[in-house]
Amino acid sequence: MFKVKDKELVLPGQVLGENVLAGAYCFKENDLVFSSVRGIVKTDRKFVKVIPFDGKYVPKGGDIVIGIIEGNSTGGWFVDLNSGYTGYMRGEEVTRNPMQEDLSRYYNIGDRFTAKVVEVNEIYKCNLINPWKLKGGSIINISPKKVPRVIGKQKSMINMLRDKTRCKIVVGQNGRIWLNDDDPDRIKFAVKIIKIIEEKAHTPGLTDKIGNLIDEELKNNEKFYKKFYKN
Repeated sequence: MFKVKDKELVLPGQVLGENVLAGAYCFKENDLVFSSVRGIVKTDRKFVKVIPFDGKYVPKGGDIVIGIIEGNSTGGWFVDLNSGYTGYMRGEEVTRNPMQEDLSRYYNIGDRFTAKVVEVNEIYKCNLINPWKLKGGSIINISPKKVPRVIGKQKSMINMLRDKTRCKIVVGQNGRIWLNDDDPDRIKFAVKIIKIIEEKAHTPGLTDKIGNLIDEELKNNEKFYKKFYKN
């Protein structure tokens, strides 16, 4: 029997159920199951788990991430992934002859790019492929656990954000978000909205609420509205 409702916010040590199966971020004592973190409950028949609000990014194959070059090696680069894991990108991703070329022609320390995670090993290293350099713009960090809410079901949230803010937005599964636009006010506005999404990630019907919030804020500031939607 569950002691909480599906999608309810729970705290560490809170009782989730009795005589149920314990999933991720739960622990069991006798017949009771408790949450080990602060997060959102997911229940399914006699199974319960918690999706934590906080925590570092743990990469898995297929993830699209935003990386930052933090060092060079012979034939490749070490990449900061906002994680306890170290990313590595081989020079073959950008040239056929990485051992014979100056790889700084392609990426230097501090350069930012998107890439796909293809392999994670037992010593916390992962390989990256298909890089695409991010030029200009700004990067903000959110909790990796909140990324699915920023993207939304079938990309509903991120598509709405791009349409209404007019910004280019790229979301990495590792909690980094890149934004770019010629008008810095649009970027600031988009960042503000993304931070609200992160804060309200547990709220049902969030996409519609955020869309209404954006419309309301723009309509309440006619000068900004005209500037915001200038051609």
